[in-house]
Amino acid sequence: MKTNPDIRNLADEILQSRKYRGLGIPIETVMDLLQQELKRHISQKQVLRVVRRKLHQIMAPYLGDLDYAQARQQLEGAFQTQDEVKIRLLCRDLLSQHISTHERLPNLSGFYENIFQRVGKPQTILDLACGLNPLALPWMNLPEDIQYHAYDIHKPRIELINRFFELSGLEPLAEVRDVLLTTPNQRADVAFLLKEPHRLELRRRGSNRELWAALNVSYLIISLPRYGLSSKFNLTEKIHKLVYGITDNYSWQIEESLFNDEIVFCIEK
Repeated sequence: MKTNPDIRNLADEILQSRKYRGLGIPIETVMDLLQQELKRHISQKQVLRVVRRKLHQIMAPYLGDLDYAQARQQLEGAFQTQDEVKIRLLCRDLLSQHISTHERLPNLSGFYENIFQRVGKPQTILDLACGLNPLALPWMNLPEDIQYHAYDIHKPRIELINRFFELSGLEPLAEVRDVLLTTPNQRADVAFLLKEPHRLELRRRGSNRELWAALNVSYLIISLPRYGLSSKFNLTEKIHKLVYGITDNYSWQIEESLFNDEIVFCIEK
């Protein structure tokens, strides 16, 4: 196996490529991928090929993304007007540019209303591998003093979310963090892990079990897409196997609901 300096050099080489330069991806994420694959492959060429493929899956550019500099300017302009309708319209437009949040748009208020009817209105939220989800804040009807912690490995995204929080009058509590490597120990009422568990399993089998157990929260909201991106294959059976395969080992209470084509699990720990 390569020594740590060698792994760091390989990770640097990947992160300095044109595809990933400037995204602020934690080097620890790439080093973790390299360490896993060095156990499986002898050839460095094979290792790099697999790690690049996995990193592509993690960053998921095929799901859509924003021009973050432009989005920041748009948010600042919308908030300057103090027009709630304009702010919502812009947030809706930004959310529409990523498949994960775009699919929720037809009834965004209903999605969160369904969740908070089950868990109550939280004072503290952890949004894990958050993507653009925090931009749905105007539809959540949360307390003005909400502590909203958001985590993602995409630095420009986190910077935009923190600016959005500031403009919304909230503390900028979003941070660049790989939650599989450094699980938040912050006590919270609820944690979101929306449309991510299946992708975490692709990265590292068994990672959800470790992550869910480690979270210091009262409720964990898990969601997964009922269909793949091609919309051809129903994934419900695989989803149940994943979620109940984890929760059956604990005395957690679980409620399941279907929201459009998103299966949502409310887990009381």
